[in-house]
Amino acid sequence: MKNYDAYIFDFDYTLADATNPIVESFHYAFDKLNLKRASYDDIVNTVGIPLGEAYTLLTGDKSEESISLFKKYQKERSDQITVKETVFIGEAKKVLQTLKSNDKKIGIVSSRWGQRINDILVNLDARDLVDIIIGTEHVEKYKPNPEGLFKIMDMMDAKNALYIGDSYIDAETAQNAKVDFVGVTTGTTSREKLESYPNVAVLDDIAGLLEI
Repeated sequence: MKNYDAYIFDFDYTLADATNPIVESFHYAFDKLNLKRASYDDIVNTVGIPLGEAYTLLTGDKSEESISLFKKYQKERSDQITVKETVFIGEAKKVLQTLKSNDKKIGIVSSRWGQRINDILVNLDARDLVDIIIGTEHVEKYKPNPEGLFKIMDMMDAKNALYIGDSYIDAETAQNAKVDFVGVTTGTTSREKLESYPNVAVLDDIAGLLEI
């Protein structure tokens, strides 16, 4: 592997697992809107997609008013439960600690609200392990548009970055940014799908990042 000066991660299903609070907050929002609850699996399959797009995908409703209300109610419940119920996946924290101890720049580019990621990392006693977080409030165009990657690389003054993610959306983002990509199979995208994109490696566990 190249000697990368920056390691940039997706968040959900790459570093952390927030499945239960995600599903519960979606169900809460559907209940408030008097809509039939989407299934557990269908909700999980939208992780990595911006909230408004996820709502439309699950309901077929493109109404701006409905999307706005869904976001409001989802955030209302998410504010109550997400930070305390999100956990690291496997050895993710150790990976961050090891990279940090080797003076690597570490960032996150996610389709999740960046302030929420910040609060989760604080709760997990890991905020000092990540230099910069780019969430949906920091960009105009969401992944797979490479805006977030370009922005964080500029902020880091990174010349040779690696992007690590679990989703085909992450793979497309890296491809669009012409940045090297490592896939992890801890999300909902299959190994075969991840391997169909340009990649340095596709790992079953993020700890493998330290062994390549």
